[in-house]
Amino acid sequence: MSTFISGSRIRYAVYFAPASDSPWWQAGCRWLGRDPEQRISGLDATARLRDSARRYGFHATLKAPFQLAASCDEAQLLACAGIFASHQTALEVPQPSVRLLGNFLALQAGGPVPQISTLAQDCVRHFELLRAAPNAAEMARRSSAPLTARQQVLLQQWGYPYTEEEFRFHMTLSDNLTNVEPATAQAMAQDARAAFAQAMAVPLVIDGIAIFREAASAAPLELVARFGFGGLPG
Repeated sequence: MSTFISGSRIRYAVYFAPASDSPWWQAGCRWLGRDPEQRISGLDATARLRDSARRYGFHATLKAPFQLAASCDEAQLLACAGIFASHQTALEVPQPSVRLLGNFLALQAGGPVPQISTLAQDCVRHFELLRAAPNAAEMARRSSAPLTARQQVLLQQWGYPYTEEEFRFHMTLSDNLTNVEPATAQAMAQDARAAFAQAMAVPLVIDGIAIFREAASAAPLELVARFGFGGLPG
């Protein structure tokens, strides 16, 4: 059995995270000021407007953070991830760009990508049996956000409201900018575009999944393992 067992506050997430030698990963870690794979911080000084994004690390959510069911442990989760990844094929993110997504700055695709949405929902379903039902506090926290009726339904079904048709591929680059001066937000967006300028010369390819672990409430998430698609190295 893994040391990291269910029944504690530990949560896991299934993310897309570019390979460690990818210019996208390196640019994202520098921008957020933290590398969740190497367990080091301070790669670059970042502003308070990235505090929450920094904690989660550079990623795109496929299955949002969840606690493991009582019958599961980390080893089973990793085995499940390996099986899932072995049946997937790589997908390219078309025309990635930095822009606002609601009240957040994010790296986003240039248009809808149905195949990525399908991958995300397949991931949600594949790991569902390993997910413990969220407790009342977790559901209350999720429900406190302004959600549509459909998003409330998805929250109840999957423990996260932005699944199925509500899914939007994105890699978060800031905290909520609602109360930030427009000029500050615009300057931040320009800085982010400059930070990713070199990476833009290389295709952003979703070629694997990564398991992240939150060891305690509000702790920085750590990258536990990568799994390449179709037998690619993790």
